[in-house]
Amino acid sequence: MKIILIGAFPICLSVYKYLSKNELLNAVCFEESAGQNTNNLWSSLIQKEGYETYNINKQNIHIDFKKWLIKKSPDLVIVCGFSIKIPKEVLSIPTYGFLNIHFGKLPENKGPNPLFWSIKQGKKETIITIHKMDKDWDTGNILIEQPVPIIPGETVGMVNSKMSNMLGELSQKAIELVKKPSNYKPQSDHNKNYYHRPDEKDTTISWETQTADEIEQLINACNPKYGGATTYYQGSPIKIIEVSPVDSQPIFGKTAGEIVHAHPQEGLYVYCKYGKILRINIISSDAGVLSGVKFVHLGVQQGHYFTNNIAYKQRSVVS
Repeated sequence: MKIILIGAFPICLSVYKYLSKNELLNAVCFEESAGQNTNNLWSSLIQKEGYETYNINKQNIHIDFKKWLIKKSPDLVIVCGFSIKIPKEVLSIPTYGFLNIHFGKLPENKGPNPLFWSIKQGKKETIITIHKMDKDWDTGNILIEQPVPIIPGETVGMVNSKMSNMLGELSQKAIELVKKPSNYKPQSDHNKNYYHRPDEKDTTISWETQTADEIEQLINACNPKYGGATTYYQGSPIKIIEVSPVDSQPIFGKTAGEIVHAHPQEGLYVYCKYGKILRINIISSDAGVLSGVKFVHLGVQQGHYFTNNIAYKQRSVVS
């Protein structure tokens, strides 16, 4: 079988290794976008191993890529990490079509960053879904569903790496199943959700409305792709990269986001909704990526606040 891989590296590295090792790989395609420097590095390495590479963009996908794909005449195309919509007429070129690897359960978690939403929502499990691509986003018939547990405290980066390492074995299984149409099943008509690409509001902590658990989940969902969850200190944006819950009795009479303990050896503790406390372990700011302990040395004091935005902080200072 001749297979072309369209993928984002290193996410699809185990797929590449499996196809290469078993002499199934015909060529590798990259999305030509903002991450082109990384793609150039991987493309160069892959070319040295004797494989043709092709850069796809929104301009060439309709004509030039279509002609190239017809010339290559693959049996199957496997896609893993690709954000450009593939035209319907291109999808029909390979003998067995295009398979997409989606890091979320379908149709419950459609969209460009499913793992972010799974971790932000505190899911205990996610799914690697391999499905046939059709003219719409994340709607094709499902070939494989592989459950993956999400362990409390895991970040998007950790779960992403864990799932990526499973893809070689799952690709082997998909290739064995792809020839029989009866191995596919249609997606459910229930629980359909399409989640947009996270924006600034989605990645910013809301101290007044989110619980300590929800804040920790958001921070883990923002690590590493968004550099942490955004909050504001003294009117300046910072990113909180890691926190840990404090096992203590709830305390009351404080304001959500209030720093209740700032000690040069013990670190930084912040008050959350319902009296729960979070220890701030790692912060990224203009001063660098710092531990909570080192951040205290910049002058952080008990009674200061983390806030949702600059305007809110200014009101807090006035009051």
